[in-house]
Amino acid sequence: MKVFLPLFFSLFMATGLAQEHKYVTVKRAVKLMGTNFDITVVASNEEIGYINIDEATAEISRIEKMISSWDSRSETSLINKNAGIKPVKVSYELFKLIERSIQISELTDGAFDITFASIDQVWRFDGSME
Repeated sequence: MKVFLPLFFSLFMATGLAQEHKYVTVKRAVKLMGTNFDITVVASNEEIGYINIDEATAEISRIEKMISSWDSRSETSLINKNAGIKPVKVSYELFKLIERSIQISELTDGAFDITFASIDQVWRFDGSME
């Protein structure tokens, strides 16, 4: 058995299976959702890294279009416009997000609150705060 272990290790090294894979780190700063995001990706090469950053940016933008209260066409804006007037049909994804947010609020005894008004007293959403 002692003879086979060095032989196996030599074959393993010779076939390149133990080669160290080089990874690169790529970064991009983007402004989304009214704030700055610093996105960092570790990938096998720069091209793939930047593709991943583009995908992350697209996903953040997609979510922003759904939940942004500043976008008058978003689902959240439609909910706010119709509050107390009529029900609004929303996507399954937003429904589950709101449902989960309520659960987290209950778990934290209200410390987590998805309503805009609660944070509006702390943060000015006019871009003047950093």
